Order: sequence, then C-alpha cells, then structure tokens
Amino acid sequence: MTISITNERHSIIGETKYPWLTQADTQFNSDGVYHTKLIVKQDKAQEHIKVINNVISKEIAKQHQLTPDNTKPVNRAPLPYKVLEDGTVEFNIKMKASGINSKTKQPFTQSPRIVDKKLNEFPKDKNIFGGSICKIIYEPIGYNVASTGIGCTLRLKGVQVLKLVDNSLSTQGFTVINDNELESIV
Repeated sequence: MTISITNERHSIIGETKYPWLTQADTQFNSDGVYHTKLIVKQDKAQEHIKVINNVISKEIAKQHQLTPDNTKPVNRAPLPYKVLEDGTVEFNIKMKASGINSKTKQPFTQSPRIVDKKLNEFPKDKNIFGGSICKIIYEPIGYNVASTGIGCTLRLKGVQVLKLVDNSLSTQGFTVINDNELESIV
C-alpha cells in the first residue's frame, strides 16, 4: 500500500449532504470519521475533478515505473465524486477522527477546524445539518492499495459555514399540548 500526500490544499463551496462535521461518525468505524458529501454545480466542480484526475494519473505513472513489464490495465478504486442526474457533482470528503500514525506508531486524535462566515470559531455543541452551504478545504491524497486499486481520497482539513441549516424545522408545525387538551383530542 502506498499513499502519496500532495500537500496541496483546495477549497470548494457547495451544499452539504449527510454532514458529520462537528462530531465524528462512529457507526461503521469505532475510531470515528468526520465526513460530508458536498453538492457542487458542474461548472464549479470541473477544476476539482481535474485535480483528482491528476493525482490518479501520477499514481498510475508510479505503478508503471514500478512494474514496466506489466501490460495489464491497472485496477482503479472508486472515484471520490459522482455526477448526479441533475448535472451537479457530489464530492465525498472525509477525515479520520483518531487512529495510530503509521510512521510514529503514536495514537492521534483530530477534528476539522470549523469557522463561521466571519471567521469566528464555530460552537462545538451546534450541529451542521444537510442543506448548509459550506466552504470546505481539502487535500487530495493519492493511494495504491492492492485490494481496492489506484485512487484518490479528499482529506477534510477545514470548514467555513456560509449558510447554516439547523434542526429548527424538525419541530415546525407542532404546538405545545398540555394533558387536558390531550384527553379531549384522543
């Protein structure tokens, strides 16, 4: 397994879908993962698709240098984006919340830096819901894993919340009902 850290940082603005940005998602990984899918207009997405394809091309070139006699096509991992039916592009951006550093063998914990549109720290006790508009800073990381293939992942580095969607809609349409009213309704 090889991983190529590019040290390139890119920013992209879009609408969040299933965001886990203020707290780590531990449903499928007990170490936790901060992640979101980011919906971006197709014209704005093209430069980021080009970055991803360049990272993958470099990984393929490295593989051909390592095995110049191998003429079989390389195995490719799934892309970190997909074009949706409406023409928008959905990027998958993520960051491990904790783990063991492969070089130092030391445990680590991390979380993305989150700020509001005025660059003030975003409160850790507040959630970012789907539909929020965010500017995400990511680092494209190339990899070559025998079981998955050659690919690129988008590593989350930071978030700027431009338009927050909160859960206030979850109680819209409800009113306070006391016990006396409840008995007359049921």
